[in-house]
Amino acid sequence: MKPVLRFFSEKEVEKVHQTSLEILAELGMRMPLKEALQMMERAGATVTGNDIVRIPPRLIHEAIEKAPKRKDVVLYGRDPRNDVRFEGHDPAIASMTMATHVIDPHTRKRRLATNDDLEKLTRLADELENIRVNGGLVTPQDVPGEVNDWYTWAATIKNTSKHITGGVLGRRSVRDAVAMASLTVGGEAAFLQRPFISGWVLTLPALGIDGNSLEALIEMGRLGIPAIVSSGPMMGASSPVTIAGTVAQAHAEILACLVVSQVARPGAPFVYTSFARGLDMRTGAVAMACPEFAILKVCMAQMGHDLGLPVRMPGMLRDSKALDAQAGFETGMAGTVTALTADVIDAMQLDSDLLVDYADPVFCDECMGALKRLSREVAVNEKTLAKDVIREAGHGGNFLSHPHTLDNFRKELWQPRLMERRTWSKWEKDGGWDIAEVSRRRALEILEREPKERLPAKVEAEIEAIVMRAEKDYTDRI
Repeated sequence: MKPVLRFFSEKEVEKVHQTSLEILAELGMRMPLKEALQMMERAGATVTGNDIVRIPPRLIHEAIEKAPKRKDVVLYGRDPRNDVRFEGHDPAIASMTMATHVIDPHTRKRRLATNDDLEKLTRLADELENIRVNGGLVTPQDVPGEVNDWYTWAATIKNTSKHITGGVLGRRSVRDAVAMASLTVGGEAAFLQRPFISGWVLTLPALGIDGNSLEALIEMGRLGIPAIVSSGPMMGASSPVTIAGTVAQAHAEILACLVVSQVARPGAPFVYTSFARGLDMRTGAVAMACPEFAILKVCMAQMGHDLGLPVRMPGMLRDSKALDAQAGFETGMAGTVTALTADVIDAMQLDSDLLVDYADPVFCDECMGALKRLSREVAVNEKTLAKDVIREAGHGGNFLSHPHTLDNFRKELWQPRLMERRTWSKWEKDGGWDIAEVSRRRALEILEREPKERLPAKVEAEIEAIVMRAEKDYTDRI
């Protein structure tokens, strides 16, 4: 059987879910968008002052029924070989988004991220096997802030054939991202058959969401583009200090968004995720890699799976400022429990989501290879029990030369590409590098190669033109 990790019993999952239903029926969710308020009121919710929408359990049950379940959701790649499906548990990592700084791969100094960094990091992630969802690991700081999302969509669409998740600032951001993506596959009709982008929708704890995010959620729902919907409260600050209370609130916020998406279009694809996190009470800093963060990921994954939805959880986002021993421990702690419970794991950022080291995608890709092996089923059958093999080898026997070993070792024994297992003398002779340096050198090797493929120059120019129009429109408003 496969390894199983739970913090909630089935009865406790139901109790948390029931509490979330009561929160939405009695307190409601703040939705400051006229279109959303009208939609929800027509569907049977109650709209009160200050844009509060009280949602009866009936509407939530209907939304859960209408939402496509795991086996029916696909995160398409522009290249079909990169499609991500959720029929079984085959965990993979995804590029987290919106870091503002990088560790320069040559100088090893921290600096602001640029659009050039974004393009290189997207290309790097495109080459790495266990990174199955790409995206804007960094938000370029050398472009106008009002159109960061547009530059990010352009850079990622041009530099990967994997599925892309990115930020969406309202309806226009969704429509322009669709327009850019459609250029690469011959038109919007072809794109909408296999939409290879998805958009982040973030709530505003406690019990709120902003108008632009609602606009984007509604537009993605109508177009059939997957919405990656997350609540990210901080324990003791924007949610109760208890884990159960934080889960109940975060789950309620996600359920409210699920209702909006299904009212906009029944069957709209929806991916359940949560950035619920801890708070360092000494410093007031967010804690993205504390034990409570890891526990919350498991608990929230249980809630998402109970709804039958695809589950994406952040599991390799570290508080450490460098790819060091602390980062390694944080990766192992949160990464392991998330790999056992979630389908897709957001990764590859340091300094509480603010920093990307070029070495880190390579390091996380290696770690994910080991975690995929860890999360795999242990098969127990006549072949794996190998009683006849044991008999043939006999007392004091050697299995190294046995055909059974030759036939099975590649799938039974995970082989690292970067992690060091050789003798000290061989490691020292080859430079004595730590894993951060090995990963940095591997990243530079990949980036020095020519890209596997590029879009036609005409298509790239048309994508850039969409960005320039948005930049001009937003600049003219100022």
